[in-house]
Amino acid sequence: MTKKICILTQSHLCRNPRVVKEANAFANAGYQVTILTTFTYADLLEEDLKLIDTEKIAYKGIINMIPGKAPKWYRLKERIKRRLAGELIGRFRIENAYALGYDYNKNLRAAIREDADLYTCHQEISTVIGCVLIRKGFKVAFDFEDWYSHDLLPAANRTRPIKLLEKSERFALQHAVLNYTTSESLSAALADFAASAHPKVLHNVFPLAERKLMDGKFIDRQSFDLPSIHWYSQTIGPGRGLEFLIETLSMLNTPVQLHLRGNLFGDFKETLTGIFPFDKGHQLYFHHLVPHFELLSRIAEHDIGLAVEEYTPDSRNLTITNKILQYLLAGIVVVATDTDGQKEVALSSKAVFLFKNKNKASLIAVLEDLLSDKTKLNETKEIALHDATRVYCWEKQEPQLLKWISEII
Repeated sequence: MTKKICILTQSHLCRNPRVVKEANAFANAGYQVTILTTFTYADLLEEDLKLIDTEKIAYKGIINMIPGKAPKWYRLKERIKRRLAGELIGRFRIENAYALGYDYNKNLRAAIREDADLYTCHQEISTVIGCVLIRKGFKVAFDFEDWYSHDLLPAANRTRPIKLLEKSERFALQHAVLNYTTSESLSAALADFAASAHPKVLHNVFPLAERKLMDGKFIDRQSFDLPSIHWYSQTIGPGRGLEFLIETLSMLNTPVQLHLRGNLFGDFKETLTGIFPFDKGHQLYFHHLVPHFELLSRIAEHDIGLAVEEYTPDSRNLTITNKILQYLLAGIVVVATDTDGQKEVALSSKAVFLFKNKNKASLIAVLEDLLSDKTKLNETKEIALHDATRVYCWEKQEPQLLKWISEII
């Protein structure tokens, strides 16, 4: 009989690439796969459906918050309930799972109905639900994409059930049939936190096969007169190190193009252009987000990819994000802050150059060294792709995941 795997998450697939890769790997290996999640936006749902084979994978929006797809009263009720749940935590320290996402009870009931041979849990609300499933006798695995209880700064945690998350994480780490995470650093920290075995490590890599889909076009980059630096995130806004980066460029002797990709926050574009050193010969460009399968093409247009992460909170320091590994797959040089997670990649790739966060002299030294020799820069870009092929691609990671799963079910 075909074994059934149910993947629990709470966001759209196009914003959750680890779920996409996991689901496709399980389905191609012959498992019956179901994904339970929350649908929030119609355009993102449309993008989701391009990422999986819906004939092999059942994709279910247990919670549907898309206007026109669920009653208005239900959507309003869930928003109010989530807001009140957060206020209970913020004002009275009454912790609850309802603050973590929409309709916790409906999510839990749906998961139980699936009666799967194995559940894999992603993100916060699914971590709490996964612990309930273990207590009910189900086999459950957890993908610690982030260290959820240590993932935000104190101000942002005011209305989040941190103690509940910590309790759930400890239980998961001690009782799950499998735990895995993004880096050796995060694995060690989680094991120490829960006095448990070390979670296995599954890097945030992408398939080497995606390079076959690259369009070879130059859309971002209109000129090759200057070296090009690329940075991307969901949002171009404050608190992401961009102000520091632009202030540093004013000290850089070699003129460069800086390309920023993401959704602009408020009037932040005006903030950045107001401090940008155009007088030094540098150029600044803003770009919209693109679908996942186009992103690699756009990154590959550039010479250097910036992976700026903070030392706090713990999760940001310890993880290895998609960004640094996607730069390698695109074949460009990586300049990254020396967080514990990114140090791991730098140890195995000579295409990754580290600098101390918020240290302008450190960043300037790295950039000047790279930009002073165009031949060396191009050779290092070749090393980046070689290292992605050798280590940091999904084709190297997928067999490990499937082996772990086969040992369980």
